[in-house]
Amino acid sequence: MHNGIKIPYRVVVNKKLKHLYITITPEDGVIVKNPNFSNKEVQTILNKRAKWIHNKLLFLNSKNYILKIYEDEKKVLLFGKKELLEVKNLVEFYRLKSKEFIPSLVDKWAKITNLKPKDLKFRKSKKRWGSCSYDNIITFNISLVQLPLECIEYIILHELSHIKHKNHKKEFWLHVEKFLPNYLDYEKEIKNYSPNI
Repeated sequence: MHNGIKIPYRVVVNKKLKHLYITITPEDGVIVKNPNFSNKEVQTILNKRAKWIHNKLLFLNSKNYILKIYEDEKKVLLFGKKELLEVKNLVEFYRLKSKEFIPSLVDKWAKITNLKPKDLKFRKSKKRWGSCSYDNIITFNISLVQLPLECIEYIILHELSHIKHKNHKKEFWLHVEKFLPNYLDYEKEIKNYSPNI
């Protein structure tokens, strides 16, 4: 409970864990992963973390979620705007749109940076917008096209930069900044969206 508001939660017992973990997602709400604590101990920990849990829930509710927008407003989030489109299958809609628009943008930035991926792949992901493997295969989340265009281009540059720098050390960020000096603005904007469909 926080400020008189009851916060529902679900306890999942996993005796393999050493510590108690609290995870919060828009789909599942508050999940308490409990190694073997008593109900009283769980409640004490939750009471101590109530403010953090409440703020996290508020933050998640402020994000743009594809499914929520579609169910509540009958609109599709595309390039940062809500469009009134009739879509039968959201997953397939985003998969097709990503495959239609992303490759040409990758080509554009590959020419600018002189960094070319070995291959491009698209898949559904709950947490990641993109990734670059050690053999330079770049995978993008099929929901990437929900983002504003400048944010999409930043993520493409980000993953292409991993062809040259396989980590997030200083050299990597200097490389990104070289092509997009205001990349931090895009990082901030992206936080308003969820990768999960």
